[in-house]
Amino acid sequence: MSGQQGKVLSFGPFELSIGSRLLTNGSKVVPLGARAMDLLIVLVEQANKVVDKRALIELVWPKKGAEQVSLRVHISALRKAFAQSDPGRRYIANVPGRGYSFVVPVTSLSSPTSGDLKPSSRSQLPARLMRMLGRREALAAIQMKLAEQKFVTIVGPGGIGKTTVAVAVAHEMSATFNGELHFVDLSALSDAWLVAPAVAAALGASVQTNNVVPALIDRLQDRPTLIILDCCEHLIDGASALAEELIRRVPTLHLLATSREAMRVEGEHVYELCPLECPPEDSSVSAHDALQYPAVQLLVDRVRAVRGAFELVDADAPIAAGMCRRLDGIPLAIELAAGRVDIFGLSKTASLLDDRLNLSWVGRRTALPKHQTLNAALEWSYDLLGEAEKRVLSRLSVFAGGFTFEAAVAVVADEMIDEAHVSDCLWELRSKSMIAARGQEGRLRLLDTTLAFASQRLAKSDEGNHCRRRHALYFCDLFKQSASMDMPERLRAFGGEVDNLRAALNWAFSIEGDAKIAVELAAASASTWMAMALLTECREWMAKASSRLDDASAGSRQEMIIQSALASCMMFTDGMTEESYANWAKARLLAECLNDTACQLDSLLVLWAHQIRLPSYAEATELADRCGDVAEGTGNRGAIATANYMRGVTYHHVGRILQAEAHFELSLHRDDEASRQSLIKRFGYDRKVDSLAVLANLAWLLGRPDQARRLNLMSIAEARQLDHAVPLCVALAWASFNTYLTTPDDIETEALANELVDHAAKYAVESYHGFGLSMQALCKVRRGEADTASATLYRGLEKLSAARYGVFNWILQAEFARCTAVAGQPRQGLAVFERANINLGDTQWYAPELRRIRGELALGNDEGLAVGRQYFLSALELSDRQASLSWALRAATSLAIAEKSDGRKEAAWQALQAIHAKFREGFDTPDLRLATQMLDCSHWRDGAVNSIQ
Repeated sequence: MSGQQGKVLSFGPFELSIGSRLLTNGSKVVPLGARAMDLLIVLVEQANKVVDKRALIELVWPKKGAEQVSLRVHISALRKAFAQSDPGRRYIANVPGRGYSFVVPVTSLSSPTSGDLKPSSRSQLPARLMRMLGRREALAAIQMKLAEQKFVTIVGPGGIGKTTVAVAVAHEMSATFNGELHFVDLSALSDAWLVAPAVAAALGASVQTNNVVPALIDRLQDRPTLIILDCCEHLIDGASALAEELIRRVPTLHLLATSREAMRVEGEHVYELCPLECPPEDSSVSAHDALQYPAVQLLVDRVRAVRGAFELVDADAPIAAGMCRRLDGIPLAIELAAGRVDIFGLSKTASLLDDRLNLSWVGRRTALPKHQTLNAALEWSYDLLGEAEKRVLSRLSVFAGGFTFEAAVAVVADEMIDEAHVSDCLWELRSKSMIAARGQEGRLRLLDTTLAFASQRLAKSDEGNHCRRRHALYFCDLFKQSASMDMPERLRAFGGEVDNLRAALNWAFSIEGDAKIAVELAAASASTWMAMALLTECREWMAKASSRLDDASAGSRQEMIIQSALASCMMFTDGMTEESYANWAKARLLAECLNDTACQLDSLLVLWAHQIRLPSYAEATELADRCGDVAEGTGNRGAIATANYMRGVTYHHVGRILQAEAHFELSLHRDDEASRQSLIKRFGYDRKVDSLAVLANLAWLLGRPDQARRLNLMSIAEARQLDHAVPLCVALAWASFNTYLTTPDDIETEALANELVDHAAKYAVESYHGFGLSMQALCKVRRGEADTASATLYRGLEKLSAARYGVFNWILQAEFARCTAVAGQPRQGLAVFERANINLGDTQWYAPELRRIRGELALGNDEGLAVGRQYFLSALELSDRQASLSWALRAATSLAIAEKSDGRKEAAWQALQAIHAKFREGFDTPDLRLATQMLDCSHWRDGAVNSIQ
């Protein structure tokens, strides 16, 4: 069938010996039937050609013929044999209506016989790069496309590496074409009619006629040939006409072209060459991880070319990764930047890029002129554009971070270029690789190098301010329209526009800008900034907008939105400061004047939180009640739930325990989930987590420690489900404190405190970080680590004070004082208590315990039993008023231990017995165990100060 007995062909992992009719994979023989072998030889000898089904049948079954079903059976057997040894690769393609083609590159491993045709000319390919990074998949894909579809154009922006990849593909396929490859560089040609003669010259054909195409067609008919047409974009009409004619008329021809735009002719298949992959944004990326990305590999490789000893270290890995991202993974840009590292170092080169992307850095002397600087590469493409396309490109430079097609048309179109013309220009710029696609959502962008170039062109025109005004107005209208959307939908739709938002605000607030647009845009975007948690930036824009409000804006909805956003940001970034309070108070007045109940409720909530934290309970109660009135007027379940939550917290703080529990239960059971989630997104705070956490404390106070533990767990579980920092801080703070109250020496207490410290520090939530440190201090002092415990406590209290969060200060210091006394230092304990300036006349929820602890300290410091007894009785009386069973149990136990006379001891014993009888759970807790020992007369007093451990 072949007659070439010594011929051995190689493809994939296989070798096919024609004479021996043997297919092997390494040392293994691949078993094939006789007909399947005949088919394989025919297909392999005509690799990358379509062999007609009837011709196959006549070659393999020459005498008796066969049905097409027999052909399909044997083709299937071949495919199965290949798949068993090399799964995932397609060897034989079915061309519907025509036949079959062997589509894997084939290499001859034996010398052809003297009867083989010799090529009359061999064109020298340019040398391939010794090391090409990150293009393995591109090489394989282009080779496959070229083998199957014969005509491929590699497209991409200047400097992306199209020529480098094309040359590498040609070298990879040289054996397939038996060296019949011809590289035609069109970059030096100036006229389209010169393309065909240039191809003829590359083939070594001497043609004495003006029309060389027929002679080329005739010359190429003899044998399979690969022609590479490099740099077609400036002669695109001539190159595309010739390519279409040749590929249509020459079945044995394969054509590979490189261009910044597709040819758009029959038979062409486009391969868009992507930038080199860069590491994602990650400030902690290591050198090892960064070097897994081709862009960083190229940067390091090129730096080593000029600084041989260069090694990328972990400290510099984020800088290198950032440089590659800044240069969009464009190989030429990375090479040019790498050449500066020897002079400036990596960090300085990166800062030069950040300050101003330098388009004039010079690269290799041997590079083509258009590749020696980024500016030259971009000038080459820019000069090929029409005047309208040039104008559109420069105007697009006002966008930052990409744009939608609709945004581009709206901003760029004006009386000079109408919308239809802009639309056409956008399509042309995209096809010419001047605009890049971003992701799968149809978003467009200028690469940073193109953006810098286009910005220079816009700066040289007189259109800059005009275009930036249109850009700012467009995004002002866009964010105004988004106000009717819910926040998740708004973030999905406009979360990607934050860079455009910044650009628009920067222009609007500039000297050349427009203060009215600036204020409108700031107000329209306020909720988006907040939802994206860009609080510091939001604060800056709102402060600028507030300073630019004119008389016409006074008392307007715009002022209210700006003022409330500013107040929110100040609260989250600086805590509850006087300035924050004043801004919220102003926002509340504006909301009341405008009858905006949503803003009223928000401002009342924050003003109330401010008063709770001070604490200032009279004002907090008034604000909570006012919020309740406003909420009831709206009928909104979420607003009513918020008001009940506020009342619950307020009543808890002032010791109205039963009322607090009732309001929390109302808040939880009648809440609206959508409203709750909205509050979380606006303020990063969750009323449900807080309600469960405080209910746990109330359950403990009411003598239900087991229920308190369950509520603690519920609060933490709920907080962990939320992607917000503060709710988990709240849950961990209350859980650590409640656990400490119930079982102070349980390791869970310290574990919760440690997690709180780590979590709060990670998210810079200073108030809860301070609380966590204070809880750690209590755990340390109980272990006898007095010195380190004291330092930790006061560090925590300083943070609480700085955040204006004084709610827990007295109980934390009082408990620390008690633990110090129990550890054998009663005088130091009393000094800690007195230094805290605790007001024992206060009635907040832990006031009974403050009085009891003071009584214990009095006994430990020899102030006399009468003094201690008075404190204990006062604690009992206040506990009874508050309905706090757990505080009452502690006070009664202390009193029973302290009393010495029979009469008083009996009265104290009876009081303790009455309180103990009210408990229904928690009998294994330290408080109840100690009370039980007293009632069983099994407790021997070693000193009253040790009574409650």
